[in-house]
Amino acid sequence: MSPLPRSSQAGVSLIETLAALAIIALVTGVAVVMLQPEDSPAQLEGEALVRALNEARQEALVSGQHVGFAARFDGRGYQFYRFEDGVWRVRADHPAFEAHRFEDPDLILSVQSGAISRRSEGARDDAAEALNGPEVWFDPTGFDQPFAFELRGPDAVRIIQRDGEGRLSLFDPNAAETPS
Repeated sequence: MSPLPRSSQAGVSLIETLAALAIIALVTGVAVVMLQPEDSPAQLEGEALVRALNEARQEALVSGQHVGFAARFDGRGYQFYRFEDGVWRVRADHPAFEAHRFEDPDLILSVQSGAISRRSEGARDDAAEALNGPEVWFDPTGFDQPFAFELRGPDAVRIIQRDGEGRLSLFDPNAAETPS
């Protein structure tokens, strides 16, 4: 029995196989990017707050002055302070320390632990907030008190936490792993 003659058109070439695999990889990559969940407003604002708090800590160390931080009384933003001439003053001389209001009106920032809660004092305007001062502060010596704030939105909760060594972290308290 003689072998059947092979046609030059029979089968798939290596080039065709590689081209098909490249197309499949490209489509899969696009699908993965499109299907990733969008970060929640709580996550985005939490990341921005951690950056601002790190900046405040560095500012305290470099300038030799205390830098304070407090959530607004309504919980819909936050403010930084500096301690000068024995008084806490609202900080507005640096873009990172300007008063911040959350874009999402459903986000609320509140004290969890280690900070001085000012909610019960009843003041509601910016002038009264400045008189009450910060809930936490960054010491120019680097000695840092631990604290935790909760940033709660309609779809997510994030905790902003500082340990006794000054490390700041942002995490989801409902996730399986939390920072140590």
